[in-house]
Amino acid sequence: LSAPIGASRRPTVRSSRRIRAAMAAIALSMQQVAKRPCDEATVEDPPAHRCRTDTPGSVGDLVGCRPILALSDASTLADAAQELLDHDRSAVAVVGEDGALLGAFTENDVARAYCADALPTCSVGEWLFTHVARLPQGVVESLTVRPSATILEAAALLRGHAQSDTAFRHLIVRDDLGDLVCIVSALDLARALCKVCPDQDIVRRIGRSTAADIMKPRAALPICGEAATLAQTLRQMSASRQNCVLVTDGAGAVLGVVTPRDALRAFAEQVPMSVEVGNWLRFLQSAWTLRVVQRDESVQACAAKMVTAAVHHVLVLTADGRVAGVVSSTDLAQALGAADRKAIA
Repeated sequence: LSAPIGASRRPTVRSSRRIRAAMAAIALSMQQVAKRPCDEATVEDPPAHRCRTDTPGSVGDLVGCRPILALSDASTLADAAQELLDHDRSAVAVVGEDGALLGAFTENDVARAYCADALPTCSVGEWLFTHVARLPQGVVESLTVRPSATILEAAALLRGHAQSDTAFRHLIVRDDLGDLVCIVSALDLARALCKVCPDQDIVRRIGRSTAADIMKPRAALPICGEAATLAQTLRQMSASRQNCVLVTDGAGAVLGVVTPRDALRAFAEQVPMSVEVGNWLRFLQSAWTLRVVQRDESVQACAAKMVTAAVHHVLVLTADGRVAGVVSSTDLAQALGAADRKAIA
């Protein structure tokens, strides 16, 4: 890009009344969702081994009474990043002056905005019209599911996109009238996997797959040294079309992993792009035990680890403690999606 995104944007005359009306409509939808029956069991995530009678069979069951998270297209990138952090979400819907859904702003957009030197004051509406936006209006329809869709059907849709150049990890949930219900992520599907019993259909279709079966091996992942800058690390992640980068020390030992969530924190905290990523990781990821699994652990165990630590990636270790690869929430969604294809076959 020849100039920072948002630098030359001319002020536009917006109807504040229309924006307020659109946001009021969203607020009303949130109130209606909040009035739906919602037991506390749908809020808490149980241990993976505990059998639940309220296992989510559909996307609607999975999202339950989750409120809609949305921003006006006039909001800034800084506003959007802070909204994601405040609500611990990886995507927020973007609506226009008339309340129409224009797309979504995701953690991956934050990483790309960093790499593109986009100004924090750039509006999310302007960002969605750039060629690097992850979830603009043009792809919304292809990523839309109804609340009645099964978990496996949603996973199969994500799997189809994960195997393409787009590699989305979010789906737009809209009702039969086309109104936005919410946005679900691959981590939400992992959460559903945690709620099933070992003898239930979903787990039976996955079979005895382990972390080693579904992980991306270390050799297939982007790797950078600890002296690399944050800018170099994020650009490498973007260029590789992956959602993580392994960071190693001089001896090749893995110090940690950088993900879009880390980019989100850095963007919100205005961390300089020149900071050495190794030093930054040592400050962020002191508790490795929260995000590691063994090669022979089950797919369901990987999902439980992600949900417990609220992360989209877990590191897979060998018997001697070396990092063999990474399992992402998208990898879990692909495993679920493959299970649905087996059922169809």
